[in-house]
Amino acid sequence: MRVYLASLQQCIDARIWPAAVCLALALPEMAGAVESPELEARQRYAKWFDQWVGEKYRTSLLSGTRRFLSGTDCYALKCAVLYQDLDARAAPPRTYILNRYSFTSKPEDHCIHKGGVLQLAMASFCQDVMTGCEAWLSAAENDPRKVARLKAQPGIVG
Repeated sequence: MRVYLASLQQCIDARIWPAAVCLALALPEMAGAVESPELEARQRYAKWFDQWVGEKYRTSLLSGTRRFLSGTDCYALKCAVLYQDLDARAAPPRTYILNRYSFTSKPEDHCIHKGGVLQLAMASFCQDVMTGCEAWLSAAENDPRKVARLKAQPGIVG
């Protein structure tokens, strides 16, 4: 897992946004499989994202908490971007999700709605996912079952 986090950091540093976004969208799936292997992919992705990254994408209002990007929507976004919706089965369809979210290179537009579309600054989104992954990995390394599942994942030698 650490090699993927290092790769994401390299992509962020080099401003290679397509690769960074794809990796940032994939990491919650990898971590979710270790965290909650008993759940189906969509559920574990959404649960992991909401727990480890989701706080960055919600705000408290007088009327209650408002989410800008939920784990379910991020899963659908991942499916739309990486798989052209082929794996989204129960998730919102690709056109729906792509009409609600857009990646931008402008940091000042992060989490700003423009024409009904939530702008996600690529640098901020990728950094938020990486920070969540690092926090999760630090916690997971204290659980022998999760360590075993991490070791069982196909690896890439860095």
